[in-house]
Amino acid sequence: MSSEAAPPRNHVRHVVALLAGVAAMASVVWAPVGLVGDLIMLVVGVAALLFAGEAGTRPGPLRALAIAGALLAGLVTVAAGGVFLVALANALS
Repeated sequence: MSSEAAPPRNHVRHVVALLAGVAAMASVVWAPVGLVGDLIMLVVGVAALLFAGEAGTRPGPLRALAIAGALLAGLVTVAAGGVFLVALANALS
């Protein structure tokens, strides 16, 4: 028996993290217009960012895919947060 542990298999997690980032980008196009749509974009972006960020910390040959998914989700989160704040300010004024 070897003292070295087998490397973890994180291939699927890395690919799903990239798909989560792409889904966050797609939510910008497919979300309904209005405050609810802006909130949907924000929630999807944050969820994808959390998942992809966690997957990016795991070792593996496809780790760059998880990091790319985190970058996409981060861009969506920042943009959706700004759009949501502006829409909320307009709704409350």
